[in-house]
Amino acid sequence: MDVYFTPLEPPIYELLSWDMDLIMRCLEVIRLELPALAGDLLPQDPQVAIFPFQRAKFPGGSYPVLGVVQFTEDATAPYLAIEGRIRTWCTELGKDGLKTRAAEVSPPPTWQELKDCGCYPQPRAAC
Repeated sequence: MDVYFTPLEPPIYELLSWDMDLIMRCLEVIRLELPALAGDLLPQDPQVAIFPFQRAKFPGGSYPVLGVVQFTEDATAPYLAIEGRIRTWCTELGKDGLKTRAAEVSPPPTWQELKDCGCYPQPRAAC
């Protein structure tokens, strides 16, 4: 099954000092919150996952990002508007609020585990 996604990069990486496992937990918080934040902008029955995003000039080669799962290359969701809502929410919540929420969620895979599996959670096949 081919899976495509457009990366959503919340303003948390530098805020959390590039602590990849803490970033993973905060991305999980945002992933779970996204239907409430931007449900009107997401495709019907959206699947949102955490992916390792490759950047050739990035130290380490990749970092974790959110992505709305797509099964074709055609992007239909307004990603800039979705990312804007995520940014506003993260700014309002702040570093301490994000860390508190991150401590309350079931832990997602570690950064290394995500790199090994490629996506969390695994997308459901399109019906």
